[in-house]
Amino acid sequence: MKTRSIYKLNNRIRNYICLFVGIFIASSLLAAVLFFWSLASEAKEKAETWTNYFTDRMLFLESAATSQTTFEHGLVSVLKISPAGKILDSHPFPAEIKSIRGSDLYTDISRLHPGDTRILKAPVPGENTLERIYLVKRMDSCFILAEIPYATLLPSGPQKLALCIRTLSGDCIYKSQKRCSLHKTNISGLSFSGMHAFAAARTGTEEFGGLTVTVAQDISVEFYSGILLITLTLSCLAIFIKRSAYLTWDLANNEKDFEKIGELMGRVSENPAKNMNSLSAIEYKAEKIRSVDWQAEADSMAFTENKDYIIATASFARNILILLDNMSEHSRELSRSRKRYMDLVQLARSIILRMDREGNCTFFNEYAQSFFGFTEKEMLGNNIVGTIIPKTERGDSELEKLIDYLLKYPENMPTSTNLNIRKDGSSAWIFWTNTPVFDNQGRLTEVLSVGIDVTEQKQAEEELEKTRNYIRDIIDSMPSVIIGLNASGRITHFNSAALPLAVMSVEMIEGAEVGEAFPDIARYEERIKGAIRTGVAETGIRTEDVLRPGTFQEIIIYPLTGGAGGAVIRIDDITERVRMDEMMIQTEKMMSIGGLAAGMAHEINNPLGGILQGIQNIVRRLSPDLPANIKAADKAGCRMDAIETYMEDRKIFRTLEGITDSGVRAAEIVSGMLEFSRKSDSRKAPGDLRLIMDKAEVLAAQDYDLKKSYDFKSIKITKKYAEDLNMVKCTATEIEQVFLNLLRNSAQAMAEWKEMECIPEVTVEMRNQGRMVICSVSDNGPGMNEKTCKRIFEPFYTTKAPGSGTGLGLSVSYFIITSNHLGKFQVRSTPGQGTAFTITLPALLMSGTAIQPKG
Repeated sequence: MKTRSIYKLNNRIRNYICLFVGIFIASSLLAAVLFFWSLASEAKEKAETWTNYFTDRMLFLESAATSQTTFEHGLVSVLKISPAGKILDSHPFPAEIKSIRGSDLYTDISRLHPGDTRILKAPVPGENTLERIYLVKRMDSCFILAEIPYATLLPSGPQKLALCIRTLSGDCIYKSQKRCSLHKTNISGLSFSGMHAFAAARTGTEEFGGLTVTVAQDISVEFYSGILLITLTLSCLAIFIKRSAYLTWDLANNEKDFEKIGELMGRVSENPAKNMNSLSAIEYKAEKIRSVDWQAEADSMAFTENKDYIIATASFARNILILLDNMSEHSRELSRSRKRYMDLVQLARSIILRMDREGNCTFFNEYAQSFFGFTEKEMLGNNIVGTIIPKTERGDSELEKLIDYLLKYPENMPTSTNLNIRKDGSSAWIFWTNTPVFDNQGRLTEVLSVGIDVTEQKQAEEELEKTRNYIRDIIDSMPSVIIGLNASGRITHFNSAALPLAVMSVEMIEGAEVGEAFPDIARYEERIKGAIRTGVAETGIRTEDVLRPGTFQEIIIYPLTGGAGGAVIRIDDITERVRMDEMMIQTEKMMSIGGLAAGMAHEINNPLGGILQGIQNIVRRLSPDLPANIKAADKAGCRMDAIETYMEDRKIFRTLEGITDSGVRAAEIVSGMLEFSRKSDSRKAPGDLRLIMDKAEVLAAQDYDLKKSYDFKSIKITKKYAEDLNMVKCTATEIEQVFLNLLRNSAQAMAEWKEMECIPEVTVEMRNQGRMVICSVSDNGPGMNEKTCKRIFEPFYTTKAPGSGTGLGLSVSYFIITSNHLGKFQVRSTPGQGTAFTITLPALLMSGTAIQPKG
């Protein structure tokens, strides 16, 4: 046996002890680092898992809110808000307020840009402790505001973790039921509170304006167990070192103990093969520790210290073994979770695909394969343009441009609806939700797209839009004014005929009060409300000047009976109907008066003839030229010259002339009454109204009665004749009588109007209108009021001074036009603005062509 010095042996023992202590401390530190690294990794993984789960939950609620689906997803209400803060729509219940402008919530959401999505927390009005959580989506022209109950923010929360979700502003929008006593707002890594140790991790997401998710797991048992183990180990080491100083005499046995211990530690710490995965390596280590009979090893030690060391190492190894088993179990659970996740992705009833920055497909789930008909092998590595999106030669189609823009700026297109193509060539509308995927350096690597088949919904929307447009075209094509109201009296729709009546812009009419948009209908609001309330239509409402001055309208209010409440207002122009009614009344009046006039004319004609004949006999028998008169005077003893002188002195001759004039005038009245009461038997022939009017003008200029008042030639006559004026079948003398009567009346009216300042003018206009010829005679005289216009065609009605007219001129003219020539005779006049008479006669047509005047 080789002799060794005690000093060297002790030094060597110390060196061995130092080496052993160094190795033990290193292994302990390595185990501690591995232990805490596993806890941190587990906390980080759970934080990322809950972050992804919360992000997916919010994206799902965002999709539900923007698509206005049913509220089986936990949403309390969804509001549609204009940029000005006005609530445009709310469901499932009507909003209690009309606007949120002025509130802190409006201040927060007004900063959003189109496409932005935020999660906001706002206090409940009137409550000091309650707060509400809102999901806000900024659209192009409005905000979508969805209220999320705190209880359903996460349908399933963590059971053994403390979970806290905060916004970038520090507002806590979710906190799990398990409360930890940490005082820090944001914690991460290893933290302490009181006597507890926590392994915490914090992750963030840029979605919804940025969120921070913090997960804290109580590891007090593991931490203090490790500290206790390290303490015990260090104690054992101290005892071992102290005892080794007294055992140098038994170096051989001590060396053997150390050799056994070295062999044991080498066997336990043997490294696994490099091709093993993490789970296999952990199980390999655990199996090595478990294969050692620690009690037997301890009993084989020659020294108690070595035995205690082995026992302490065994205790440490058991703790390490427990840790390794836990890590192994966690790894298996992670594998199962990954499998469940993959099963969920593969079997979900949604199209899920991923594509890189060039548009090449990197993931294509099973549902997508069955929906599009492409296998995973056909899709992976191939560009989606040319597979599910049709490819063009130039690559400039709208879909290709859309995909190109999506790949460049995915954050600008969170959603889109595209027409995609299946493998069999059939098309389908897909609603896509696009999420960009970034690497650790923040660079875009892929785009995750989740699609839902909305073909039936799209077709239903198109069909609904066609139906709406068709109904709108029907309503707009109606000449009547149509205005629809809801149960509260606000306008829901209107046609194009209603626009001239509105006093506000087209964009503001819908939703306004009917009295605000259409003031002319405001006076009927009570009747509108009554029709909506009772369900009985309001009819028989007639008014004037609603559509335009001088017109008549009929308003009918129909209540809606479909259950939604409301009414439809219809306004029809009945001006022609009113005028026809007036004309029928006038015609019936004329016919009744005509029969009376005929009887009166026959009764008056006989005595009137006797009177005129008697006057003629008196004048004849007073004439000095007849021998019989001279003979009778001589027989009576007087002379004819004396009788004549007496008659002159007593103005008897003048009286007889007055009686004669009155009789002649009465004869003219009787003749006019006869003309008034019967149709003309004159033979009708084609006539040119222009020539007849020119002849009537010449006769008016030669009229003796007109010349007594003023010269007719001083009146300006303006003629507007159509060059292709049609001929009419008429009695020229009767039409001439009508024209002469109109010219005479106009001349007399202008001559008697003392306030006339302008030059007297009569305008004659003749034109064709379909199968009729229109002749209009108008002047700039004093005009007539409405009451006079209604009676102007009545027999014996005149506005002239007594003795200036018979009152039969226009009545006879009326019957000449309407009865003898089957035409129309109308008058339009305004006081101070002149009078216009319009004559409408049937044109004389032959083989579809008008007969033109000769020459």
